[in-house]
Amino acid sequence: MVGKKWPIVVAAILTLLGSGYGSAFGMVPYETYVYDYEGEYAVSPDAYVPDRVLDARDMGIVSGNLQQPADLVAGEDGDIYIADTGNNRIVVLDGRFRLRREITRFVRADTGETDGFNSPAGLFFSGEGLLYVADSKNARIVVLRPDGELVRILEAPDSDVLPAGFVYEPTALGVDPAGRIYVISKSTNMGVIALNADGQFDGFVGAEKVAPKVLDLFWRLITTKEQKLRSAKNVPTEYNNITIDEIGFAYVTSSAIDARNQYNALRNRDKSSQYAPVKRLNNMGVDVLKREGAFPPAGDLVSSGRVSRFIDVALAGHGIYSTLDSTRQKIFTYDEDGNLLYVFGGYGSQKGVFRSASALAYRGSSLLVLDRDTAKLTVFRRTEYGDNIAEAIRLRKERKYNESIEAWRKVLKQNPNFEMAYAGVAQSNMRQGEYREAMKHYKLASDWENYFKAFAEYRKEVVGRIILLIPFAAVLAIWLAVRFFRYAARVNASGWRKSGRRTLWEELLYAFHVMVHPFDGFWDLKHERRGSVRAAVLIVLAVMGADIFRTLAGGYVLNPTDWRAVELADTVLTVLVPFVLWCCANWGLTTLMDGEGSLKDIFVASAYSLMPIVVISVPATVFSNALVQQEAQFLAFFSALAYGWALLLIFVGVMVTNDYTPFKNLYTSVISVVGMGFIAFLSVLFMNIMQRMNAFIATVIQEITFRL
Repeated sequence: MVGKKWPIVVAAILTLLGSGYGSAFGMVPYETYVYDYEGEYAVSPDAYVPDRVLDARDMGIVSGNLQQPADLVAGEDGDIYIADTGNNRIVVLDGRFRLRREITRFVRADTGETDGFNSPAGLFFSGEGLLYVADSKNARIVVLRPDGELVRILEAPDSDVLPAGFVYEPTALGVDPAGRIYVISKSTNMGVIALNADGQFDGFVGAEKVAPKVLDLFWRLITTKEQKLRSAKNVPTEYNNITIDEIGFAYVTSSAIDARNQYNALRNRDKSSQYAPVKRLNNMGVDVLKREGAFPPAGDLVSSGRVSRFIDVALAGHGIYSTLDSTRQKIFTYDEDGNLLYVFGGYGSQKGVFRSASALAYRGSSLLVLDRDTAKLTVFRRTEYGDNIAEAIRLRKERKYNESIEAWRKVLKQNPNFEMAYAGVAQSNMRQGEYREAMKHYKLASDWENYFKAFAEYRKEVVGRIILLIPFAAVLAIWLAVRFFRYAARVNASGWRKSGRRTLWEELLYAFHVMVHPFDGFWDLKHERRGSVRAAVLIVLAVMGADIFRTLAGGYVLNPTDWRAVELADTVLTVLVPFVLWCCANWGLTTLMDGEGSLKDIFVASAYSLMPIVVISVPATVFSNALVQQEAQFLAFFSALAYGWALLLIFVGVMVTNDYTPFKNLYTSVISVVGMGFIAFLSVLFMNIMQRMNAFIATVIQEITFRL
């Protein structure tokens, strides 16, 4: 991990020194950041900085401050519409954020009477240039022209499909290009209410299917009716906000998901929509939001007991969208694939942070955020860094790959720690057939899924160039292997006639004879002294070396990470410690069960049994560099073959060494494995006691020294 931290630290320093914006210079009260593939917090230049903060006086409103403003929307005419919920009005601002008009009353065409709002909570500006208002406490939708003229009123829907006792209290809404209206109603967990253009009920869309657990079903079978009524029910997720994109798909947010489930889904990189706080619903209500980033769009990775709760979503164009987190008052921005672009904002009363942010909306490249508690509007201006990211994504969307690469390189100059930029360059490399360059940039982006795709294409190129050499290389490798095994067989055969001490080389080569002739081999290891402790130690070290070699030289299909720090402690814990525990436990047990093998015999036999791991895993590690992810099962097969072969040899070796029957050997082997666990437990307990004793003695000495 030490090797990994330094590039991140250096990149962060370069980022702060190279950017013209940022909290590093005290310009904003928050820190803009992203998360890398490993989930590490990485500071980035500011993509947005606060331009101005406006209260009612700054807006030119003389009739009183805003009260509990709930929503805002930017119209196609450039005006900004604010739902001033507490004052039962719609405030309209011009392009300079000055008051253009207040909409408090309107005239009903059917009766000629003047009517008004009662807690307007949600706004949407349609493609037809109409303002839709979720008149919450009046249980209706009011459709207005931008000047405040009433177009129509859509009363609460009436349908036999609606459940008994259904309460219609619209809090958010959206309208697709076909005029279909989607409504979020408070305390409704059946999904989004879909209405046709005339306000008639069309059904519910986007309801999450909830399957009860088996334990819950069993519990309901044995509980009484009163207990069932008091118990928690399996109900779908309740949505809290909605917006519609240019093709009519609905982005919805939810803050009612179980915190533990949401956090686990985020940390486990769950790409499903089951515990997703933001979704994109098509016309059939199916979630089609892409979650191809390192982590799904669900907010902060650091829970601190509280997960991010999304309460609004705004669309910036070209697939970019931002979500508002009510937990920490932050704004998370993602691209259409679900890659995190930047996070900024926070809790506070300074310029650029919020007390209780309630809504956000884009107006061109500017981002507008409404604060419910302070009744203020914050206008964020996009920086050069944010412009470069948006430009790179736009060019990629328009398939202008050469220009896109240059745009991403500008981003990398400002933030060399931004993995998304490397992925953007790699995508453009892929489109242009530059697969080796794509591999390099995907590796820097830690995007292993696409790395394997680029590698597969690059492998096709290489194989096409050396196709004639492959058969010769295969024949040469087989010929060398056959020659070596014949040589080992000759040396081992000559050992029968040799008396006296054998060389270390002869003892090592005898491991190959044991691999294919275990019964004769283990008998001779014990009775003819064809092996030795020194050779056994070297074989164990070779197994440890093979494990380290796998980490250092294995292909990315084996070790999909760019940080290949060798931890010797890991190898000791996974290879040496289990081997020593096995030898000690098996020897201790077999001495009590008429075993004929000494500790030395069991050690030598067990070590020689590990030779298949070295023989198979080393070539497999080399071969892994030519495999793609879909071919990983070949490596799994060879790994299973190596370890299965080694375990079989250990079983035969212990049986021959102790002169056991197969059944008795199986019994003692199982008990030996249990003994390994017991020895490990006692060892850990002993070390813990020694640490406590050491701490106690140190405390006593310190106390005595202090008193003297």
